[in-house]
Amino acid sequence: MLADVHVHLDKYPAPSLLRAQSANVSIVLAAATDITSSRINVLLAEKYSQVKACIGMHPWRVNLFSPKTEKDMADLIQKGKVTAISETGIDLVRRMADDFRTELQPLPLEVQIKAFRAQVRLAVNSNIFLVLHDRGSTREILEVFDNYKDRTLRGIVHGFSGTVDEAREYRQKGFLISINKRNFPAINPVLETLTLNEIVLETDSNEPAQVVDVCEAVALLKKVTKSEVAEVTTANVNKLLGPTLS
Repeated sequence: MLADVHVHLDKYPAPSLLRAQSANVSIVLAAATDITSSRINVLLAEKYSQVKACIGMHPWRVNLFSPKTEKDMADLIQKGKVTAISETGIDLVRRMADDFRTELQPLPLEVQIKAFRAQVRLAVNSNIFLVLHDRGSTREILEVFDNYKDRTLRGIVHGFSGTVDEAREYRQKGFLISINKRNFPAINPVLETLTLNEIVLETDSNEPAQVVDVCEAVALLKKVTKSEVAEVTTANVNKLLGPTLS
């Protein structure tokens, strides 16, 4: 069995989930970008057992974040189907327009930090985990985490593209490093230093069946079998999900 920890299911979820099932992908973490996709993910989790609902406001969209957004997210969590805040974080590199064709300047840092702090607070208070979007912003994200030294933080750094030292800092905070195929070969030096117990797999797509390809790429680099990568990384996800959601 395999797990894909970062999938966007807002387009044609039924056929893509069927293909995933045929590929033995048993866990699909549906990532959100705004409150609309958050609500859709909750509905999908109610309909499909392999889907784990995530909610969140993407750092490209946090100019839309408001107290009402925070309340709406809290209400969704109260319904009991929400697994994680995904995705949230800070992006200092770029921002894509809604059409995903036009590249814009990142939103102001203070706007991103305000929304990120609110979403971290929601996750901690609700005992759910975080899936982080980090683009050139490790320092800023870890500074927010410094406010929670007496609380347990946990989660995943999605599509990790940082350095070996940054990966280690996230590991020390209790975060798994998520690997997707598009980051090869840039991610190779980081992946070589990590054990299978420290990573999870993702496609960052609407085709979770393609996580099989990510598994194969990791197996080749780590010189282990695909079944070993699948077994360990899926177990890592199950530990995050806990006994009631895995």
